[in-house]
Amino acid sequence: MWEYKKDDDFGWLLEDLIQKVLFDAKCLTIISDRFYNDMFTTKMFQKLSAIPIFVILIGENEDLLSPNYKTLSVILQARRKGCDVYIILIANADETIRFLRFGDRHRVIDTRARFFLLHDVRLYHKDYYYLWKKIVNVIFIRKFFEVNRYELMTVPFPSPIEHSWKPMRIDSWKYGKYQKNNELFIDKTSDLRGEIVHVAVFEYMPSVLKKVAEDDQNGNVMAGDSMPIEYSGLEVLILESLSHAMNFQILIYEPTNSKTEAWGKQQLNGSYTGLLGEMVSGRADFALGNFLYTPKNIKLLDLSIPYITQCFTFLTPESTTDNTWKTLILPFKKFMWIGVMLTLAVSSLVFYVLANFHKHYENGRTNIIPKCIFGKTLRIWPKKNKLSPKLLPLNVKREIPPGLYLFDGIGSSLINAYSMLLLVSLPKMPSGWSLRMLTGWWWLYCILVTVAYRASMTAILANPAQRVTINTLEELASSPISCGGWGEQNKEFFTTSLDSAGQRVGHKFEVVYDSNVSISRVAQGNFAYYENIYFLHYAKVTQKSMTVFENDTIENNSHNLEGKKDLHIMSDCVINMPISLGLQKNSPLKPRVDKFLQRVIEAGLVKKWLADVMLTTVVAEAPFEKNNINAVMDLKKFVGALVALGIGYGLGIISLIIENVYWYYVVQKNPLFDRYRQDCNRKC
Repeated sequence: MWEYKKDDDFGWLLEDLIQKVLFDAKCLTIISDRFYNDMFTTKMFQKLSAIPIFVILIGENEDLLSPNYKTLSVILQARRKGCDVYIILIANADETIRFLRFGDRHRVIDTRARFFLLHDVRLYHKDYYYLWKKIVNVIFIRKFFEVNRYELMTVPFPSPIEHSWKPMRIDSWKYGKYQKNNELFIDKTSDLRGEIVHVAVFEYMPSVLKKVAEDDQNGNVMAGDSMPIEYSGLEVLILESLSHAMNFQILIYEPTNSKTEAWGKQQLNGSYTGLLGEMVSGRADFALGNFLYTPKNIKLLDLSIPYITQCFTFLTPESTTDNTWKTLILPFKKFMWIGVMLTLAVSSLVFYVLANFHKHYENGRTNIIPKCIFGKTLRIWPKKNKLSPKLLPLNVKREIPPGLYLFDGIGSSLINAYSMLLLVSLPKMPSGWSLRMLTGWWWLYCILVTVAYRASMTAILANPAQRVTINTLEELASSPISCGGWGEQNKEFFTTSLDSAGQRVGHKFEVVYDSNVSISRVAQGNFAYYENIYFLHYAKVTQKSMTVFENDTIENNSHNLEGKKDLHIMSDCVINMPISLGLQKNSPLKPRVDKFLQRVIEAGLVKKWLADVMLTTVVAEAPFEKNNINAVMDLKKFVGALVALGIGYGLGIISLIIENVYWYYVVQKNPLFDRYRQDCNRKC
């Protein structure tokens, strides 16, 4: 560190440096202490009047790892304004590095902006190497007192910073002139010059799939741990396209216990496991694992622009309720059956009334019909006719008009109306034009109802048995089965939902960390698993094919599959979530990655690669779906007919028993019972 002198030309250097970035700068932030504050004169600010400027004067006792309220408010305001140039002139390099650490941790400064810092060896300590992997557009200003010359240096990105590093010289400034006049800030991420980029992954459909290569390039069969692993999947293909565009090499690895840790969770000491642990610690540059745009992910790492939107829903078991016994009533809905029954009752009553009215009219005298309807005696008074013949004596038997016996009783009227509804012909056409007219229209009604019933019944018998499934969040909330998914953030999503059904699901939502166990619970019929629809299709096919995931044990492979239920993917999406690639927090690669990823999306490559990844699952799922639509007739579909036949047998037997009981205990006990004239015992 050098001491500022009134007669040196450091102020002129600052003006030249600012002039080089002024033409494309959006905003300028100046952070200095009292030692360097005099460098920024009124004349300099007048030259910079074209852009917004934020000036922060650091107090002598202020700790920039935890700035005071005024300093922090100005920093946040500059961040909101999009300041892309920072000039930090602080005599104490420890305070400079503490400020950069604070800005990186809490994202209060744009690490991808352009920085001007004072050279100091304390900035290059190994504990701060991670900062210079993120802040790559930086100029270190170093003064040589012997020759009164200033050297401009920068971070040697993309060269890796390993055990030690030194800033790379760009240019020098002396007596108001640049030695080479090189460009100070170049795009260092456009060409990474074949550098190795570490990528943390775990197997997850459809982002990352892995398989063990059975032989190496020389054709030698390999076994055990020496067998190479090949990675594929949608995000792997996307990253390979980015590697060609940005010229870097990919080194894919799986974190420790990736099968169980997956994305990872926070430990008691504040650290993270899984992919999040690799990204937070800086060991990985990329993370592939279907990262969602959630507050937790955004806080811990950078996310690229979404390359796809995925439907997240539940994998549920199909209901084991067997409704084949209801085959005969399935063609009509509840209110349709109510309408048919009411029509049958009303029509039977109308037939009965018309038949007795016609019978009385034909008799030509007042007749009290000894019939009961709803417990009341019905009297029908015929119209008086002066020309009617004299009334016959009561003991003279009158001839009943032909056909009226079909409807002269409420029971016979109901039976004959019901038989016509079943397209059974009447034994004789009723007499009387009123009955005949009503019979004709009743026949038309019966034909329409019967044809509709037969058509619906044919469709039910020809199509597969109706599956009772859960297709909405409301149905899942009301069902007795439990549900769950990976991670606390999924549970929090449901518990904080504004939807009442979502909150009820959140109350019984279980946090699980083993997808294989969860899928097995779904197959047993007592669980619903929450994931993206592509993963659920893969899990459904795997379970349907009676196979297991690669990390299942031999005991699981020999598990008895009897009693397992078919799996069903809920048709309604709970939410459509954007999916992104994961990068290190404040990664300098993000703008370039977003640019090329946008081109990949616009070219339609993401949809094409997704179809390629899901092709195996779609092909494996096709036979099962085909079997579900075959119109195979079996005895199970006729259970309803057997149930109806059984009900008929039961009612017939009960009626026979009641009739015999009535005959032996009522009719035969009557004192007027005549065993030789049994045809009139009921009337006598």
